[in-house]
Amino acid sequence: MEKLPLQQDLSSVGLDTAVALSFDYLKQLGTIAMTAAGGLIALAQFVEGDKRFFIKIMIATSLMFMAALLAFFAQYSLVDRIRQAHELLRRSEQKTHSHEKVRRMENLFESAALWLLSISMGVALQALFTFG
Repeated sequence: MEKLPLQQDLSSVGLDTAVALSFDYLKQLGTIAMTAAGGLIALAQFVEGDKRFFIKIMIATSLMFMAALLAFFAQYSLVDRIRQAHELLRRSEQKTHSHEKVRRMENLFESAALWLLSISMGVALQALFTFG
């Protein structure tokens, strides 16, 4: 059976590249969430009188800020995990949790951030389409 391009062996990708890509992905997720939330806040300033629209926009904005915060937590956890694995960067205090548990928390933060961003975009689009 012939391998598809997406199923190629990725073992040649170095750890540095994988960490950099993961960090950049999480950074972009947070940046998109913050930018969209800022845009919604700016948009809400021009709408007066429609309380339902304003409430939906503020809910969407809050969810976007939470998504950005979770993406930041995942970034911090990733950097901390890499530091603990590197002899020169390791902090002197003892590790209180396992590497696998930290990875699961990173995955949870990343997934939750992506879900919150998706849901908040849906709420914002619904508010914009039904406005008027």
